[in-house]
Amino acid sequence: MSLTSAQQDAFIRRLAAAASYFCCLIAFYIDIGQDMGAKYFMPILIPVLAALVLMQYATRVSIFSRAALPNLLASLGWSMTFPLLYAWTYNTVWYQSKICFDFVVGTAGFILLMSLESVLARLGHVKISSLFMALLNFACLAVPFIQWVYYCLFWHCLTPASLMALYLTNYNESINFIQSNLGLVPSLLIFTGFSLFIYLAYRAHLHFARLTEDQDASALRLSTLGVLTLLTLWAQSFYLPQTSFAELWDDVTSYVAQTQEYSLGHDERFDSLVIDKGSTLATKAPGTVILIIGESASRNYMKLYTPNFPLDDTPWINEKLMDAQSGFINYTNVYSCWSQTVPVLQRALTEQSQYNDKEFFESASILDVAKKAGYETWWFSNQGRYGQYDSAITLVAKTADHASWTDDSYTFTDKYDEDLLPYLTQIDPTKNNFIVLHIMGSHIYYHNRYPDTFDKFETTEDDSRATSTPSYANSILYTDYVVSKVFDYAQKHLNLQAMVYFSDHGENLEISHNPDVFSFDMVRIPFWVYLSPAYQEALPRHTAALYEHQQHYFTNDMLYDTISGLLNAPSNRYDPKQDFASYSYGFQQQDLTTMLGQHRLTEDPFAEPATGISQ
Repeated sequence: MSLTSAQQDAFIRRLAAAASYFCCLIAFYIDIGQDMGAKYFMPILIPVLAALVLMQYATRVSIFSRAALPNLLASLGWSMTFPLLYAWTYNTVWYQSKICFDFVVGTAGFILLMSLESVLARLGHVKISSLFMALLNFACLAVPFIQWVYYCLFWHCLTPASLMALYLTNYNESINFIQSNLGLVPSLLIFTGFSLFIYLAYRAHLHFARLTEDQDASALRLSTLGVLTLLTLWAQSFYLPQTSFAELWDDVTSYVAQTQEYSLGHDERFDSLVIDKGSTLATKAPGTVILIIGESASRNYMKLYTPNFPLDDTPWINEKLMDAQSGFINYTNVYSCWSQTVPVLQRALTEQSQYNDKEFFESASILDVAKKAGYETWWFSNQGRYGQYDSAITLVAKTADHASWTDDSYTFTDKYDEDLLPYLTQIDPTKNNFIVLHIMGSHIYYHNRYPDTFDKFETTEDDSRATSTPSYANSILYTDYVVSKVFDYAQKHLNLQAMVYFSDHGENLEISHNPDVFSFDMVRIPFWVYLSPAYQEALPRHTAALYEHQQHYFTNDMLYDTISGLLNAPSNRYDPKQDFASYSYGFQQQDLTTMLGQHRLTEDPFAEPATGISQ
């Protein structure tokens, strides 16, 4: 069948537009150093060009027209965002196959949106369908927009770690994050921008409808739309799971699925744990042991660890440590294994560490050890059971004999940490008790973590009260007070034998504790131990080892073995080389890492000289 001159001209224009679209994107990838590679883009050249030409034929709308602009922006958002932000972040290439998948998904999405809109425009209800398409464009741009906002905040593309934090974030913490990193005015500007985009997209879709409503829809054009819709839906279903962002999302969801296995195999792991109860601390010195998990506490901003820090925010623990006979032992070179709570505590609370090959869902926990060692176990938390699924922390907490949350909800609480104190009155002082207290500590916003009576250090007019150094110091001061109250009550009423305090991770007061913009103040943490006179008499060698290690290097993912040693409860799931309470502790500064092996402690520019291990 011969084509008329007008049909030939139309075909050439459509082919030129399709080729321009294809070549411009390939040139964009090359320009940012993310060359897709001929072996990836050549096989899709003909199918993509053919689909783009047929789309323009069936819809009667050109690729680069005003009417197609909202759909084109949604396509480019998917095709360009991750490769560009990855290149800007790392100055290196991403996987060529992933870039090809991003390109195909974005392009298929564009064709699908154009085909869908063409059908809707022919069904009537132009205003409703135009508004629907504008909202659909906005939804399609949500993922690219999240990536852009994250990059603008931290100058780093999204990673599995940062996406994990977003995935496990609840509503309240999302609001805190937006307020902390954006502020009211930028948030309003973004909201205004969203509204303006939806309005302009709506106007463009009205124009699309006007271009098509006066045109007769031939059977061939409608059939072409149907075929394009089916093909692009197939392309999306096949390629979308393989895109860059989907790969990140899969890492996160796979992790969550694995953590759920923890509960399924817990009884079997607990039964396999073998401990000689006849020689444990519970037998030799009956009483209570308390573990306090701090939040976002950095040694950099604590007077105890940084004498030149101008704010006296640790008066109680300073006073205790000044008394050589108090039983308090402080450790000056302790680091977190990561800069976010969940990855840290899933290791600190279980056998899993940076230095072994054990998986979280295959590991016993400190609560398991305490139970087998003869203790009744308690978990009291002022942090919510947050996330779409139970986090690793909650999964461990639920294995305690008794577990309570101040709000017992899936949100971060606005209660102060001293609200945990009444829970201690539930405990029978005549029994052996192992208690874990998980506090909010210095979680951002800092000024939300303490009552007005602890607003001792005043913020200057130039600083935000929510994130200033004085507000942070006030939160540390309040933690010092709460911990002192826990100690006083336990010593008077619960026959306290030992108490341990450490923080999950540290904090950088400018960027909080985002692993994508790592600095060592995010992992420099406080860690101290109290041993009662009865403990010291019952376990003198453990006591001596703990005193000996005051200046030695340690990372908090070895806490499980250290608690096992503290309880004198070695087991078939215990490594003495990771036990700070043992002379078998086997690590020096140069052996230790943070950020799950990404950085050695020797890289810390403010680290003290290395101390040899005990013999």
